[in-house]
Amino acid sequence: MFQGKMRTVAWIGFGLYTALTLFFLFVGFNRSSTLPETGLRYQLVFDGIPLRFPGGGYLSLWVFNLGNYLAFVPFGLVIPLLIRCRFLPFLLIFLAAITGVELIQMVTHLGSFDINDIVINTLGAIVGYSAQRLIRRDRTTQKGLLKLLFSGVVLTSIVYSAVSGINYYLDHGHGEIKALDQLPLEHGEVRWEARFNGFTAGQERIEPAFNLYSRDNPRNHEFSLHLDGQYKEFSGNIAVPDDAINAMGSGSSRVIISADGEVIYSIDINIGTGGNQPESFRVPLEGKQELTIAVFNDAADSRTNAVLWDLTLTEANTGQKLAARIHRFLGGE
Repeated sequence: MFQGKMRTVAWIGFGLYTALTLFFLFVGFNRSSTLPETGLRYQLVFDGIPLRFPGGGYLSLWVFNLGNYLAFVPFGLVIPLLIRCRFLPFLLIFLAAITGVELIQMVTHLGSFDINDIVINTLGAIVGYSAQRLIRRDRTTQKGLLKLLFSGVVLTSIVYSAVSGINYYLDHGHGEIKALDQLPLEHGEVRWEARFNGFTAGQERIEPAFNLYSRDNPRNHEFSLHLDGQYKEFSGNIAVPDDAINAMGSGSSRVIISADGEVIYSIDINIGTGGNQPESFRVPLEGKQELTIAVFNDAADSRTNAVLWDLTLTEANTGQKLAARIHRFLGGE
């Protein structure tokens, strides 16, 4: 622990740093003018530790989350050098304090009560506490202080990289890719072409690779498949073949894709020359239970004009499935 003048200087520095942190928590970032009084704002469901590698076009959010982590590392690093305390009492007192700060932010409309902020702030404090415990001797000498600073930087970087790596795996990783026609139907019927005969759409040659929704399906048609929450993404392609346009001349087709009763993708295609360019789509499923595809055609032909091909479902990987279960257990939708 610090002693004598060094202890006094440390207390003054710690007090100034705490005041600066509270300033940014309550006044900084122009909080009073940017947050309207729309009632109490809170987030009670844990969505994960929001630390990620930079990139993705959200620089301001990345800086904000990183700051929420880094700003509290000094608390864990310095407090045990000022006050003798074991880890559990330190953790409980810090949790009580940061929870109080979040509550004050909420009731004063200068922020919101966010369980994710509490977790990332506490992680920073734990990293700081662990870093100072790595240096057991001569911690108050100049050499010891440099060692404390070095251990803090190294451990902070290691934890940041580890959490960001896990989040990258959860955000971008995926499991097996399955063709839609391989899944059992929940409701309705659907015909798939046994042979993937190529066709042209918008004068572009199309060669299906996984499946092809048959034009022998009814003009207005709907079918559903049970997903059991195992998939993270649905993708495919839609078009009206050129030969359908040559035969029908005009009209339109609409395709609506829903997951658990919520429309996640829809498209209207004109049955006319030049208006039937192939369209690709990729939509998240986020653990949905049921997928429904509806196709509507207003042309006179009793068969469908719009066709879909290479419809695939991407399974969530092991980590994503585990995260989804934890999220549901903690009260998420």
